[in-house]
Amino acid sequence: MADKRLYLNVLWHMHQPYYRDDLAGRFEMPWVFLHGIKDYFDIPWYQRQFPTIKSTYNLVPSLIVQLEPYVDPNVNDRFLNLLRKPVGELGKEERVYLFEMLFFSQYENMIQPIERYARLFRKVSSSKNKGEKAWLLSDEEFLDLEVCFLLSWCGVYLRTQSETVARLLPKEHFAQQEKLELLNELAAFIATIIPAYRAMAESGQIEIATAPFYHPIMPLLMDMNNAKKADPGVILPEKSADFHAEAPKHVAKAITLYREHFGTDPKGFWPSEGSIDSGSLMLYAEAGLTWACSDEEVLFKSLKSGDRTLLYRRYRHGPDGRSMVLMFRNRRLSDAIGFEYSRMDAKKAAADFVAKLREIYDASAHSPLVNVILDGENAWEYYPNNARDFFHELYAAIASQPWIETLTMREAAAKEEIAETTLAELIPGSWINANFAIWVGQEEKNRAWELISEVQERYHAKAASLDEASRIQVENELMITQGSDWYWWFGDTHYTAQKGEFDRLFRQHLINACRLMGEEPSEAVLSPIITTEVKEVHILPKNPVSIRPDGRNSSFFEWMGAGEFDLEKMGTAMDSSTPYAKRFLYGFDGEFFSFALMGDFAKLGADTSVTVYLNGEIYADTLLDASQHDAINLAKGEHFLEFSFPEHAIGTRQFDLKLRLHRQGEMLQDIPFHGSMSLERIHAYPHHWFI
Repeated sequence: MADKRLYLNVLWHMHQPYYRDDLAGRFEMPWVFLHGIKDYFDIPWYQRQFPTIKSTYNLVPSLIVQLEPYVDPNVNDRFLNLLRKPVGELGKEERVYLFEMLFFSQYENMIQPIERYARLFRKVSSSKNKGEKAWLLSDEEFLDLEVCFLLSWCGVYLRTQSETVARLLPKEHFAQQEKLELLNELAAFIATIIPAYRAMAESGQIEIATAPFYHPIMPLLMDMNNAKKADPGVILPEKSADFHAEAPKHVAKAITLYREHFGTDPKGFWPSEGSIDSGSLMLYAEAGLTWACSDEEVLFKSLKSGDRTLLYRRYRHGPDGRSMVLMFRNRRLSDAIGFEYSRMDAKKAAADFVAKLREIYDASAHSPLVNVILDGENAWEYYPNNARDFFHELYAAIASQPWIETLTMREAAAKEEIAETTLAELIPGSWINANFAIWVGQEEKNRAWELISEVQERYHAKAASLDEASRIQVENELMITQGSDWYWWFGDTHYTAQKGEFDRLFRQHLINACRLMGEEPSEAVLSPIITTEVKEVHILPKNPVSIRPDGRNSSFFEWMGAGEFDLEKMGTAMDSSTPYAKRFLYGFDGEFFSFALMGDFAKLGADTSVTVYLNGEIYADTLLDASQHDAINLAKGEHFLEFSFPEHAIGTRQFDLKLRLHRQGEMLQDIPFHGSMSLERIHAYPHHWFI
């Protein structure tokens, strides 16, 4: 058809968990602030340079209300409170806490480009000191580390437009006053973020969407049995309160906040984690919303078809007068931006994206609607220059194609040229495996729901005796605990070094609710939900893993979601005195198979070798100190041995892997001790976002 177009409909999801203890008035983690100075302004700013490019930004209410306090340079934040102090006044525990936090930056794109930061990183990582590493740096070096950390989190806008940031970036050493000056500058910058979104929305270039207030999994609040409709084998909590009455509060509270900040009502929601069911959609429609989104797998399950041509249209679900327009994300394109293009040249990545769109366009008999929906804040530290180069090339490439028209979600929901189909049956699901297994079903996740139910029942029994202010506070604390992020970290589906912090803060909200009622929390509420760090012998990969072997865990996210074998449980050490490798991590990215050994390798000298057996045959045999072998790349660190080789060398989908550490004929460790590790090449991951 002569007037056929491809309608590209992009939504960037901006969200952070709720880190604030409202009763204490303190933020327990600084991630809202850090992503605020790096991502929340920059990503729409990149788009603003290309006026013809339209898209939608989903600003979760719990993010908006957390950004506001950071406008105050003296905001009560555990991390920033300590950062403002002179280094010499830090107590021992304070210094240790700060030291650990100050290396939460991605190495290649955040640490390495700042020469002073990179030198401090190398000094710490190369030290043989077995004591507390927080004292490896002098007070002067520690101050330099603090400022370098802040600078590493400054986005492209701040680096190019802020005189203060531009002046500090090349410096070698810093004064306490310069650190405070930088913190004041960053606080002032935070104040510009929400007004910038509003201005772009009023110009028509973007649409601002939102989500239920504290980012709960709405289908589970509507009816916990929705988890069984999505996955009949799921194990539900033994005791679960009726959360149905809580769901409308999240919706109404979100709309009220949106109206206060943007002067109008939202037209659509990106439901938390793309989780939808008929009941929550009807609730949205009754609140005046017109569109919502989810993942392609939810559509395919509902249609009982995997025909991808059915993805390139919009759908309508619900009774007349209360129906919602639904748009389903193209997982392949969304994940290409989130997980693949960071490893490619920016121009080639943009060309690849447009080529994939062209394939869809050429194969479509009608004007296809392509929905690209992904996290708007976490992928960019894996891109050079905070993805500025990628976005420049991407938007320029899209703008140059006359057959592509970019839309906002509101426009896509109403455009007559887009084919629309009624979706009679909707199977509840989320954008992770089209079920709710991330949030319910495992012991720790279910335990969390049971604790909320316990406190909620106590509240219902006492609500009538409380004054209105107390009731509002208690209900707010309970709503916070319904947010999706807590359950993300319970169980073994995801791992973060801050798991314990999430557990503690989750229960603190329940403790607050009890005390606001004038009651003491039960022993169950006071006791940690995460009771052990013991993991299964083998955990399957949950994400693509793409590394450049350097012998260290270069960033917080580098090996997150990797497959894992607990080698200690498998009895891999030859004897208890030389337990060299304790964990084996592995993952795939479509091009390379990467794996790592974690343990104590300080005693393994230059004469130590590793033999890699693939399907019973020797694939590589090389010294650990050799940075490259004909068949394999490797790097040795004190605690990490990292390896990678091309996936095509594996050949089959399922394969066996065995490693042997040896020194001049002496066998040091077989991994595993008996037999080999049976692995499977995995590329269909439950992709997800991180903090």
